[in-house]
Amino acid sequence: MKKFIPVVVCVSFLLCSCGKEKSEQIMKLYDVTSQQSEFAYIQSSDSVVGTAFASDLCVVSNDVQQSGVDITSEVASIYCLDDKEIIYAKNVHQKMNPASLTKVMTALLLLEYGNLDTEVTITQEAMISESGATLCDLKPGDKLTLRQLLNCALVRSGNDAASAIAIAVSGDINSFVDRMNERAKELGATNTHFANPHGLTEENHYTTAYDMYLILNAAMQYDEFLTMSSQGSYELNYENASQPRTYDSTNRYLINKATPPEGIRIVGGKTGTTKAAGSCLALLSKNPQGKWFCSIILKAESGDIMYEEMNKLLLLE
Repeated sequence: MKKFIPVVVCVSFLLCSCGKEKSEQIMKLYDVTSQQSEFAYIQSSDSVVGTAFASDLCVVSNDVQQSGVDITSEVASIYCLDDKEIIYAKNVHQKMNPASLTKVMTALLLLEYGNLDTEVTITQEAMISESGATLCDLKPGDKLTLRQLLNCALVRSGNDAASAIAIAVSGDINSFVDRMNERAKELGATNTHFANPHGLTEENHYTTAYDMYLILNAAMQYDEFLTMSSQGSYELNYENASQPRTYDSTNRYLINKATPPEGIRIVGGKTGTTKAAGSCLALLSKNPQGKWFCSIILKAESGDIMYEEMNKLLLLE
């Protein structure tokens, strides 16, 4: 086997990607405390250079402060996706309960492995009995397309819809969760572990703001994700529904209950709220120059505080 010599390029990351075959042969663990850059690899016999895994990503190891920006939420960050720049970062590698931000990974796996036009029959396994859980009132025997279910999961944040997606994609929830965790590692989200596809509080279910950025960055490559997660409302109607239902988005920016700074356009994202997680928001936006940004807040004390502090981040664009 030919030897590969590591060459420092920019901050250390999960693995060097010279195509799928190369990435399976060569792996570097991502150490969030390291000040090193991610590695590229040079094949010594013919000087072939492999592309670094993180060459097209923002990479952060320490907090990044901005003068005059006071954020009380436990975790916060904003990334310029075009410039690969971290503008502000507070506790971005701290493991947190993500609540319904979990559904971004559920959406990603559906878009990667499913067909949105496939009709599925809701089963008893998809039912959620937890008190206070957000639901789309699905019942066993209901027949919906995966497109409808994904709209329900991203707009309404329906936990039953997320469970139904998991079952449709992988056959059962446990198998889907295994896939979620495998995909997280592939994306470099090494401080993430999922225990369910919806985000209701469960032991050993956590992520970080940085890992959430990696997952959202992957999901936004799909136009369907951007379209669905930017809707202010969604009308659900299917064959055996008692009547059509219209669901408003859980994102206040999209229903005119929160106003972003002037010139900032909200493009999509996902909210999350539970008692354990507090108020959470992973947001995609564009500044007046058309540059893309990803902003994440985890565990704000309330929804009002979360949107106030999100606007502080958006002003940094």
